[in-house]
Amino acid sequence: MIMIKEVALAQIRFNTESDGHNLCWRLMLDGEETIVESVNIQAPVFTSRDWIEPINKFKHHISVKNCCVQIDTALNALITPVYIPEMPHSSLQRVAL
Repeated sequence: MIMIKEVALAQIRFNTESDGHNLCWRLMLDGEETIVESVNIQAPVFTSRDWIEPINKFKHHISVKNCCVQIDTALNALITPVYIPEMPHSSLQRVAL
């Protein structure tokens, strides 16, 4: 493994500067760009788009919220959800509405 990182937002889009065979994917991890060979997403996804001012275009993404991103030495990315452990029932408080 070369990187394991928890992020609030991961955005995946095709790397238009690749040759179509190598390093085809851009990952935006909380706004920080990383280029990878492949992406395996094992978490709920949604689509999003951002206006990129310098090029005056929208860029479209497959996006994942609150996830863990692992990138190995071959630059293959694995994206999984960040699990929040459940609190035991005894620690829950009742609130009158």
